[in-house]
Amino acid sequence: MSNKKKVNPRKRPATMADIKRAKEVATVNALATAETIFLTVMLDKYDQAENIRSIWADIIKLSEEVKEKRVSIVDMLNVLETEYGIDIVGRKLKQVS
Repeated sequence: MSNKKKVNPRKRPATMADIKRAKEVATVNALATAETIFLTVMLDKYDQAENIRSIWADIIKLSEEVKEKRVSIVDMLNVLETEYGIDIVGRKLKQVS
């Protein structure tokens, strides 16, 4: 018989697989939150109910282009900031003349 103690699963050290899985879950949750907020604002504040499906389709299409490295997030961030005064990373809105 072994005298090994059972390890409490709540006190077990996290493995790299645990950390990777937690990061993936956090990423999915963050994206779902951002997409939900964006689409809800488009519906509630800008009356885009008739366009919401095509907006969503365009979001999915652009996401695929980013995934396939045909479009750069850095380039899109730069355009949003320089042309529209929207700083996504710093979360600031600037006056655009």
